[in-house]
Order: sequence, then structure tokens, then C-alpha cells
Amino acid sequence: ELHVPLEVCGAVVKRELDFWQIEELQIKACCWRHYRSYIENQRILNSFNKSLEHEQRKIDLSNLKGWRLLQMKLWLIMDHPRTSKLAMLYGIASFLFVAASIAGFCLETLPELRPKISQNRTLASCNGDTKQLHVVMASNEALNALDFICTVFFTLELVMRFLVSPWKLKFVRNPMNIIDLLALVPLYVQVIFEQSDLQSCYMNERFVIEIMFILRIFRMFRIFHLVKHYQALKVLVYALRASLQELMMLFIFLLIAMLIFATMIYYAERTASEEAGTKFTTIPIGFWWAIITMTTVGYGDVAPSTPIGYIVGTACAVCGVLLVALTFPVISNNFTLFYEHVRSRSLVKFAIFTTETDRRSTECKV
Repeated sequence: ELHVPLEVCGAVVKRELDFWQIEELQIKACCWRHYRSYIENQRILNSFNKSLEHEQRKIDLSNLKGWRLLQMKLWLIMDHPRTSKLAMLYGIASFLFVAASIAGFCLETLPELRPKISQNRTLASCNGDTKQLHVVMASNEALNALDFICTVFFTLELVMRFLVSPWKLKFVRNPMNIIDLLALVPLYVQVIFEQSDLQSCYMNERFVIEIMFILRIFRMFRIFHLVKHYQALKVLVYALRASLQELMMLFIFLLIAMLIFATMIYYAERTASEEAGTKFTTIPIGFWWAIITMTTVGYGDVAPSTPIGYIVGTACAVCGVLLVALTFPVISNNFTLFYEHVRSRSLVKFAIFTTETDRRSTECKV
């Protein structure tokens, strides 16, 4: 019988099995879980390390000259905030601009900072039609100035990062760069309209205003720039990426349960539609109720009112708790595994750096 002591490292067991040419299946069931946990963790960490290879690979600047050398130095400063003190300072400045842009985006929605610039009245449009003007709110001048300054900074940053990027095609395909570009569109479109004769024709069109507002939402996604500066957020992204299979499984389970409980609650509450005026008038409304109940949010805007509906609601809540409780520990374990792995690598690098510094200082004294 082949057993694996719990205190023995999985790597040692794996090496011994390979050396003696013993199959893994010879391990008894009582020790199999302990051994396979090491194999599975190694598989996940290898995938994690491959994702970090591009970010952590060292760029040899000694063989570069002229523009190529300047290009790589600027690229490291602008895209890798942990490579030098100058890069860290630039990263802090970029983060402050992101924070200022998001703060301005939120503050400009306050009614106190948005005076009305036009009341409801009619206006002749370009084609001679008479249209009703919407009530338009103007942003505060200080917030407009802040928005303009941040937009200029992000424009210059995006252009510079593209010029110094060693991998232009990969830069263009990066989702964050696409979001940055879309976030710059609203201000420039607004400036074009204000400086042209098209303003009176189209600025009051409802669809133009809505499109402008939708594009402005992309400014909020700049918060994801924090991923470059905060290691835990980067680990969280990798943990979610490694848990896609479990997330898809959770989504399928929730979808099946939603369909079942939405149908059950609709027919359970149908008898009360004429008497109590139930809110479950359609099955799609039951979809909303089922998801809110299974995720234990419970807004209370839609609730059962019959004994059978109470039973269905109880079963829906219990089912949701079980589904979430059985799935999310996998994501949590992946996050903990990645985070501890990153911390261990950082401690090893720091220990090597400290040892090298002490050795050099000792040599200098000698």
C-alpha cells in the first residue's frame, strides 16, 4: 500500500514517484486528495505565472541605443509603475488625474452645481421644423475646467503611450486603451458642436444627448487603472479568470433555478391576481424576483402573498444560498492561492535584494 504523509511536500512525493517509476494511481484513496491538491495548485500557479510573464519579463536596455533606448525607458515609466522611482511618481500622478476625473464626473450630477441654461420652449431647427427644447443642465465652470485639464492629460498620455509602445498591435487591442479612447470622445464631440453651426440643429436632439451621456459613462471605467498600481486587484482579476469554469457553472445553475422558481411563483400567485392584486403578472417578473431572492438581496418590491407562494419563496431562498455557498469558496481559494504566491515571490525578491546589498556594502568596506 502506498500512503503519503501529510507533512511531506507534494513536490517531494511527485519527484520520488517519477524516480521510482511508480504510477500516481497506486496512492491509496485516503491520501489521494492531499496529493492531488498539490498537483492542482501547481497547475493553477503555472497558469498564473504564464500570465505574469509579459509583465515581469526583464527588458535588456544595454543593447539599445538612440530612439529605441528612449522608447523603452519611456514605456517602462508610463506602463510599469514598479520599475523605478520615476515610474512610481508618474503612476501616482496618473492615479491622481483618474481620481480627479471620476470625482468631477460624480460632482457634476449635483443639482446645486448644474444651473439650468434653457427652459422648455420651441425652436426652429435646420430643416424648418419646430421642436420642443429639453431642459438642459450646464456643468459648473470649475468642473468644466477640471474635465478639460484631465482630458488633455489623458489625450497626451494615450498618444505618448502609443508612440513609445514596443507592441503597437497589442496596444490597440488592449480593452483598457479602447475604454480610454471612448472616454475622450464626449468632450471633443461637445467642443466640435459648440464651435460649429451644427449645435442649433442637433444639440437638442434627444438621441444625441443620450449618446453623449452614454459615452461619458466610460470615464468611470478609468478606475480600472488601479489594477496596475494595486497588486491585490491584479490578483483578483487573475482569480476570476482562473475561476471562469466555476462561474459559468454557477451561472447555469442560477439560470435553471430562475426558470423553475419564476414559473412556480407565477402559477402559485395566479389565483391571487384577482383577489389581492398580485405583482407577479408575468413570468419575466418572476425572473427578477427569483434572482433577487436566490442572491439573498430581497428588495421587497415583489413578494408572494399566498401560502403556496410562501413555500416557493422559501425553497427559492434556500436553493440560492446553497448554490452560492458551494461555488464561491472555489473563487476565494484561487484568490488566496494567488495572493499568497505573489507575496512569497515578493518576499524572496526582497530577501535576495537585501542579501545583495549587504554583500556589496561588505565588499566596499573591505
